[in-house]
Amino acid sequence: MAAKQLSETFLDKLKEQSFTIILLVGIMYYQNLMFTRQLEEYKKMIEAKENLVLKLTDDERIRLIEREKYLVQQRDGFLQDLREEVKSRR
Repeated sequence: MAAKQLSETFLDKLKEQSFTIILLVGIMYYQNLMFTRQLEEYKKMIEAKENLVLKLTDDERIRLIEREKYLVQQRDGFLQDLREEVKSRR
């Protein structure tokens, strides 16, 4: 009788622990799944921001190159006007 009660108690505790273990494994799987999704979202977000920074940098570089060309043309035009004015005064 005591052996039967002992085996029933053992099986009951084993069932409880098995359920707890399965529950914990399920929770860990869910947490891993959510972590992986968040990690992928962060990677996409970082890539998008890197692309934006690169685009803005390229746009600014192009703008500065065009500005430099414009200023050089203005300088050359101003120098040409000065040369013509000096020639006309002679």
